[in-house]
Amino acid sequence: MTLEVMKVADQINARIKRLEELCTEIDDIGEEKANAIANYDVSLAVAMAKLARGRVSQIQLSDGTTELLPENIPATVAKDYAKGLCREERFKLENATNKYKGLLTKIEALEASLNGKQSIFRHLSHEAR
Repeated sequence: MTLEVMKVADQINARIKRLEELCTEIDDIGEEKANAIANYDVSLAVAMAKLARGRVSQIQLSDGTTELLPENIPATVAKDYAKGLCREERFKLENATNKYKGLLTKIEALEASLNGKQSIFRHLSHEAR
């Protein structure tokens, strides 16, 4: 094998190793995403129950201030208020979702790069014969 062919082979091996690492990482991020979904769903249900029973009278805004809620919240907007009460859980859910999607994009890009290197390797190894 020529030096150039060996260099491309090393690059292929490095990409394969990185893909294996990312595949392990995607399991962890997938579990984080699933937990974030579950936590958000539970928090939303609890918040809606609290609103229905009148146990919540104010909501904390992202700037730290609080806003009083109306005494009688119509059913048509109760879920919107409940979502506001669960903003931290929603943030964690969105963050986990973005991590997961970002990791999938990295894997796809690495796979494309690997395919390109494999094509170069085949071409160079054919020329070396």
